[in-house]
Amino acid sequence: MKILLIQSYLGRYEKPVYPVGLAYLGACLQDHDVQGFDPNVANDPYGELIERIKHFNPDVVGLSLRNLDTTQYRDPFVYMQTLQPTLDLVKEHAPEAIRIIGGAGFSIYADGMMRRFPDLQYGLLLEAEESFPALLKSLDRPETVPGVFYRTNGEVKLSAPAVLPDFNAINSPRWDLFDAAPYRGQLDTIGVQAKRGCGLKCAYCTYYFLNGCHYRLRNPEKVVAEIVDLIDNHKIDHFIFLDSVFNIPEDHAREVCHELIRQKVKVPWTGWYNEAAFSEDFFKLAKEAGCKYFSFSPDAYSDRSLKLLRKNLKVEDIHRVFELAKREKDSFFGYNFFVNPPGQTYFDFFRLMVFWLKVRFALKGRLYGFGLGNIRVEPDSEMFRIACEDGLLNEDTDLLAETSDELKALFYTNPKTPLINTFFKLYGSLANLKRRLRS
Repeated sequence: MKILLIQSYLGRYEKPVYPVGLAYLGACLQDHDVQGFDPNVANDPYGELIERIKHFNPDVVGLSLRNLDTTQYRDPFVYMQTLQPTLDLVKEHAPEAIRIIGGAGFSIYADGMMRRFPDLQYGLLLEAEESFPALLKSLDRPETVPGVFYRTNGEVKLSAPAVLPDFNAINSPRWDLFDAAPYRGQLDTIGVQAKRGCGLKCAYCTYYFLNGCHYRLRNPEKVVAEIVDLIDNHKIDHFIFLDSVFNIPEDHAREVCHELIRQKVKVPWTGWYNEAAFSEDFFKLAKEAGCKYFSFSPDAYSDRSLKLLRKNLKVEDIHRVFELAKREKDSFFGYNFFVNPPGQTYFDFFRLMVFWLKVRFALKGRLYGFGLGNIRVEPDSEMFRIACEDGLLNEDTDLLAETSDELKALFYTNPKTPLINTFFKLYGSLANLKRRLRS
């Protein structure tokens, strides 16, 4: 079969992200003629999609929906609005092609997506390296393949619970499916996976659902071989480890770092780190292995809020890593926090602002980001329960937003400290005014 794999169009320009999920998927479709297309790096996304469909004439079109929306309260944009126009173009120019959807964004809202978009014939739940090729062999019997949504007698059904593949056993990504050139030259755009799964179960997060609660480790030699392939054959100048947290489990992260050193990989890289598991010894190893940008997402600045968010760390861990960062002069650091998480008091918020000022002063020139945002409430998460308990949402709230206004209603903000959100709305308005005056 001829299979066209399409990364979902975001609907506006944003920093591009290499479709590594589709590259893995394409590598598992060896018995087929596979092409990839990312409209997000195209000058004319819909026009170039039409030309690609006409030229290739695919038998199957696979759509990967990575994100449904920005998850940003101050920038509430819904990516899902481009799905129907994309489906319309596929139906018009390849009417016989089978339409299959998957990806993280789809999986979180799979049943609702299948019901809202009747033009989708099949949906692949969670990781599809095994289920996609199996479905292609059983299109007349989709119920026999685990993790497949299908239609029968006008109803949407799920075949059986999805089965996560052995990550170490699947093929290395087909990097050639997407030209790396549009993704080079920026941070966090080209990613490599050293493992899948996350055992932390943070209250707001969907990783435990999407990739499982147990770590599925990839052989470090295989991981670094994939990186070397990207460097030698696709001329990348930076990469990011896409693991939810790179330094857990620490033994595996150390093995990957040692392998990077052994193979003398010189391209700088980025990773997400957990403060509680971050030691000075590990920092030195990661730095020697090429990590130049260290990202942390503690999310809250009080032990009370950290506990409610189910983070496995305390404020003292944040301070310890910050003291380490101050001593290092040739590494860069980034932080993410929620501005108004559950359990936070006004005094906690004041302490967070003081920490923000300290970080900006102490890491001047080496702070590449200090994100402050609100929690986007996702289905089946602890945050959904907390939001309902605090009266912000109810059990019948539809979390699948179709408009920006609907999306704005799906963020958590601590009802006991409402002035914090008022402050940030004013701060955002002033920042926007300042940008307009400069332009």
